[in-house]
Amino acid sequence: MLRSLISGLVLAFAGSRANISRTILSCAGIVVGVGALIAVVTAGHFGQTYAKVYGEANGGIAATYEVTAPTPLKDVGAFEEDMLRAGGEAVALQQMVDSPAIQLRQGASVLTDATVFYTDPALADIRRLNMIEGRWFTEADKGSLAPVVVLTEKLAKQLDSSGGYADLELGSSAWQRARVVGVVEDTMMDDWSGSGTVYLMRSPVSEEIAFPDGLDAPSGMGMGLTYRVRVAPDGTPGEDEFTERLAGNSWRWGPEADTETMGVFRMDESEEIDQVLGYVSLGLFGIAGITLTTGMLGVLNVGLVTVRERRRELATYRALGADRFTMFVVVVSEAVVVSVVAGLIALLGCYGIAGVLQALVGDMLPADVSVSVPLQGVLVGLGSAAAVGLLAGIIPAWRALRTSVVAGLRE
Repeated sequence: MLRSLISGLVLAFAGSRANISRTILSCAGIVVGVGALIAVVTAGHFGQTYAKVYGEANGGIAATYEVTAPTPLKDVGAFEEDMLRAGGEAVALQQMVDSPAIQLRQGASVLTDATVFYTDPALADIRRLNMIEGRWFTEADKGSLAPVVVLTEKLAKQLDSSGGYADLELGSSAWQRARVVGVVEDTMMDDWSGSGTVYLMRSPVSEEIAFPDGLDAPSGMGMGLTYRVRVAPDGTPGEDEFTERLAGNSWRWGPEADTETMGVFRMDESEEIDQVLGYVSLGLFGIAGITLTTGMLGVLNVGLVTVRERRRELATYRALGADRFTMFVVVVSEAVVVSVVAGLIALLGCYGIAGVLQALVGDMLPADVSVSVPLQGVLVGLGSAAAVGLLAGIIPAWRALRTSVVAGLRE
């Protein structure tokens, strides 16, 4: 059987080379169909990666809740401990400070409209923070005698970076020299003013600047302190269960803490994104499948014509001793060879298009996101091409085996 298989493959390859025009004609439909299929897989992979990175940078890593603390909150530390006890795996304050209360100054230039967030080092465990330069906060920074900040790229471009922003000052009624430790990519969620964001690390010296009356003072808090809380990736405990667990310890936060003003909302959109991308992918796969089926019919038609024209040649092989299995392999393999060649052409074309798109839009994409053909796209493309060739070659092979050797030799 192995000998017959090898012989069939050799004859199939020779037949494909001998009928270049028919091979090219057969390739055309397969190239379009396989190319469309690879493009669908590539687009789906790109969309999923982009949505995941975008969602993690803005909303948080699955699963992340935004928790608004009740007011008035007298014991901030107890509230944060109870969020961990209620099921939180990481908790970080992400409190926006009113811009008139805290400003940036560099030399004679004063920035009054930058968005300021008072936050913790643990925010990096909850949101994707893509560093452009420097680093994010660490627990060691809490001992700094100067307020420690991280700037967004948009804000950093408005400042003079020479000397590592050593002359950057932070304050309201009084100015204090700030220490810039890094620059992070811009995010849509945080840039409320449109002029950029400064992340101010939570520390004793920073709290005196951002909240002169203390972090637990109810005045100026609006709806209360805002936190990001990461729970288990599967979203347990759910929002309602997390709220119930948290509210059960409200007596620890202060006698006047009103749990009715506390809010828990899921921020990451991983489930919704996966669902939408799934529907879109199904639709695109349907279109690609129809195109690929059209290509398969083209290969089938050409295969039937080829068998009809090559009846004398196939009969000669049979007369010289080729068995029925060898002849079956010859016809089927020729269709598979044509389809795989078409799949390779389509794959090379998709790689070229992806490279051009990456060169055009690569600089505008977030970190870890690129336009490229994934491995699954290669496997799906070449696998579907081989499968189409196999299916398209069965009927012509069956027709070839039914042909009489004597009738074929007489032609």
